[in-house]
Amino acid sequence: MIFDIYEQSKEKIFQVIQTFLKTPPLIVWGSGATASLGLPSMWDLNEELKSKVEGFDLASENLEIELGKEKYLTWMPKIRKVIWEKVNEADSSVLDKILSNDIKEFGGIRSLIEKFMDPHPRTVNIVTTNYDRVLEYILSYYNFPYTDGFNGKALSIFDESSFVEKNVNVVKVHGSLNWFEIDGEIRFLPFNSNQETPQIIAPGKNKYQEAYNSPYRELIQKADSLIKTASSFLVIGFGFNDEHLTPKIKAKVKQGTPVVLITKKITESTYEELKNAEKYVLMEETPSKTKVIYKENSSAKEVTEIIEGDYWQLQKFLEII
Repeated sequence: MIFDIYEQSKEKIFQVIQTFLKTPPLIVWGSGATASLGLPSMWDLNEELKSKVEGFDLASENLEIELGKEKYLTWMPKIRKVIWEKVNEADSSVLDKILSNDIKEFGGIRSLIEKFMDPHPRTVNIVTTNYDRVLEYILSYYNFPYTDGFNGKALSIFDESSFVEKNVNVVKVHGSLNWFEIDGEIRFLPFNSNQETPQIIAPGKNKYQEAYNSPYRELIQKADSLIKTASSFLVIGFGFNDEHLTPKIKAKVKQGTPVVLITKKITESTYEELKNAEKYVLMEETPSKTKVIYKENSSAKEVTEIIEGDYWQLQKFLEII
């Protein structure tokens, strides 16, 4: 009898997820999505800045809040360089694995794209705050058509019209490791350059000023448009700390757009941002199992269940849908 009740609860959760994601969702891809692949988390970047930037507050526990302090505005070139080097080191290790065909741990990304490229209109939209190129590497390896707004050739410039249907659109609102400033203009380079200035937007107050510049202005507008028209959200490892994306998503889910979140750990800030959503499923790791917090509709009560299986991990989660 207890087993039957457990199976019914698990099946109910799966049905809710399948209903929420019955049409291709807008995918929101955060640093938690790549942490298991060796890419640094926000905490890792915080610790790196403590060790590499003289005068950085050693008591800092929240990078976004810390870099919002006025004193860091003049330090931003150094901070940006440290962040870029830390992420790039891990990014290069990922590329080495892929080049040696050691790709088993990237299977979840391939399955994710295949799952949502199949239905009409055969378009997958991904909004991300990540700088790394893990998505681009896997998309290229498996020959999925995609764009990040550049045409992928050396010294190409941003063209927002390249985001089209029948494509994977990767909207990198804070920039990418291979975007550099060359003669006052942001250009794509397929290789790393020690000669040019990396174009990534670091956390903190300065990012709002930088976001007014092209291509970030257009990228944020594109993200806003995708959020506005989304039928649902699949959020993977995104912590809802970013003020460019969080307010728009929060407003949309409060109006009834369903959101499904999978992550290793649901932070208090994430739960605070999503608790007023009408329809949600939040999944996080608990020892050898998955903790699920969900609300089926505006009139339903929130339910918390523990289910067998690592469904908070992307590859396992995709078995549900």
